[in-house]
Amino acid sequence: MTPYQIHHLNFLKIAYNNFIKNDPFTREDLATDDEQFIHDLKNLIEDFEAGTGDIRSEGQEVIDRAFRMYPDLAHLIARDLLWYFGGSCLHNMPDEEIEKFQRLDEMSFEAEEEGKDFDYLAARSNVFGTN
Repeated sequence: MTPYQIHHLNFLKIAYNNFIKNDPFTREDLATDDEQFIHDLKNLIEDFEAGTGDIRSEGQEVIDRAFRMYPDLAHLIARDLLWYFGGSCLHNMPDEEIEKFQRLDEMSFEAEEEGKDFDYLAARSNVFGTN
C-alpha cells in the first residue's frame, strides 16, 4: 500500500470512529438503514486494507450515501476522501477545492516523472495553506 493510500485509509478510519460516536449510531436499536450504512463503511475499510473489492466504486457509493443520509455528520468526513473516490462525491465539493486537489495531483505526477519523492502531506499543506 502506498503512503497516499494509507493516508486515505486513515481518513476512512477516522470517519468511521467519528460516526459511531454520534447519533444515530449511538442508539441501542439502530434503524436498518443506519445499521447497513455503518456496516458498509466498516466493510469498505476492511476491503481497502485487504486490497480486495472495487474500492473506488464502493467508496464513492458509501461516501455519497453519507452525504445524502447524514448531512449533519458530513463534516466528519475528510474532504480528501471526496477527491480520492471522485465521481458523484465531487458534487459535494466547490470548484475552488477541486482545483486545489487537481493541483496537488499535478504536483505528484511531476515529482513521479522527475523521479523525485513526493511528500503528499507537506504538499497538501502548502496547496491548502494549512502550514
